[in-house]
Amino acid sequence: MISNNLTAEAQKNSRRFELDLLKALAIISMIICHPVSRLGIHNPGYENNFFFFLGDDILGCYLCVAHAFMFAMGVGIVYTRKNTPKAFILRGVKLYLLGYLLNFLRYGMYNLAQGIFTGEFRSDILKAFLGMDILHFAGLALIVTGILKKLKLREVHILAIAGVLSLISVFIPVIDTGNYIGNWLVGHFVSTTSDTWCFVFLNWYVFVAAGMFFGKIIRRTESPDRLYKRLLIVSCCVMVVYITLTFCLGTFFLCQNHNYYDMSLAEAAGMLSIDLSLLSAFYFLLKRFPATKLRVFIDMSRNITSIYFIHWCILGFVDSIVCYLFDIVFSWPVIYLIGAVLIVVSAWIANLWAKRKRFAKAQ
Repeated sequence: MISNNLTAEAQKNSRRFELDLLKALAIISMIICHPVSRLGIHNPGYENNFFFFLGDDILGCYLCVAHAFMFAMGVGIVYTRKNTPKAFILRGVKLYLLGYLLNFLRYGMYNLAQGIFTGEFRSDILKAFLGMDILHFAGLALIVTGILKKLKLREVHILAIAGVLSLISVFIPVIDTGNYIGNWLVGHFVSTTSDTWCFVFLNWYVFVAAGMFFGKIIRRTESPDRLYKRLLIVSCCVMVVYITLTFCLGTFFLCQNHNYYDMSLAEAAGMLSIDLSLLSAFYFLLKRFPATKLRVFIDMSRNITSIYFIHWCILGFVDSIVCYLFDIVFSWPVIYLIGAVLIVVSAWIANLWAKRKRFAKAQ
């Protein structure tokens, strides 16, 4: 548990357990969201169903999911001991390539197998192999961060650059090169056709930069209690206004075409208010409950990449084999149950994998 009795140096380097809880909530929400968005679409009229809206929009977008992951990654960049530009770039390359391995294992190999057996390849086979994912963006963000660190830029400078990039993205129209590969390349940085972009760099890097800036502040502060009290008040006020306006004006009302992935700077500020409100609340929760009693969530945070990878592989199998091959449609209660089971199974497998790696390293 984080204690006020820690020395200044210990506080500076201590693990931020409130950040672990934020990441754990994010992965739980995301794992429930993905079965809804992938298995739910087999239900006729899913677009207007409340359960689809709950899983896809509320749990999958608003409740500290991808934006919280990227904010947390930014904080982690400040706290990591492997903080050289080269280390960031190498880690980014690994994450980026891991995204394509995941593409192959969750949908690509099934599309390829179907094409080989039937002699007809589905039109979305390129998307199955090359589709953008949060892992690709995270990898790209780490590579760029390494380059900016190489240029000796501080966190405040990186945040300013990210803010400018976010503002610029609003004025860039949707780009269509006329072919999938061209759109895939462009889609790394700006919005293009719907099947070739997702977490684009110009729109989303601001979350990483905000995390780095916050990480620098929290690491230097001598009174985390005072900082989090003020942050809780301010972020909650912003969050209430943002959510109220969202109910009045529609989901993602500050984004172009109300698209979550086409994130504007103003919408990002609203999303960050949710993240910071929950982060502050978790900080004070840990004052009452020691981190040892929340170990399962701390472990989930530490294994977050493995859990993300594992749950997608299982879900890809269920969607491709059970839903597409055998034409089985799950009811909404069953879909949510699948999400809950995925959380438990993915966390369990990831934990076993982590223990195995630690054992192998100790030999």
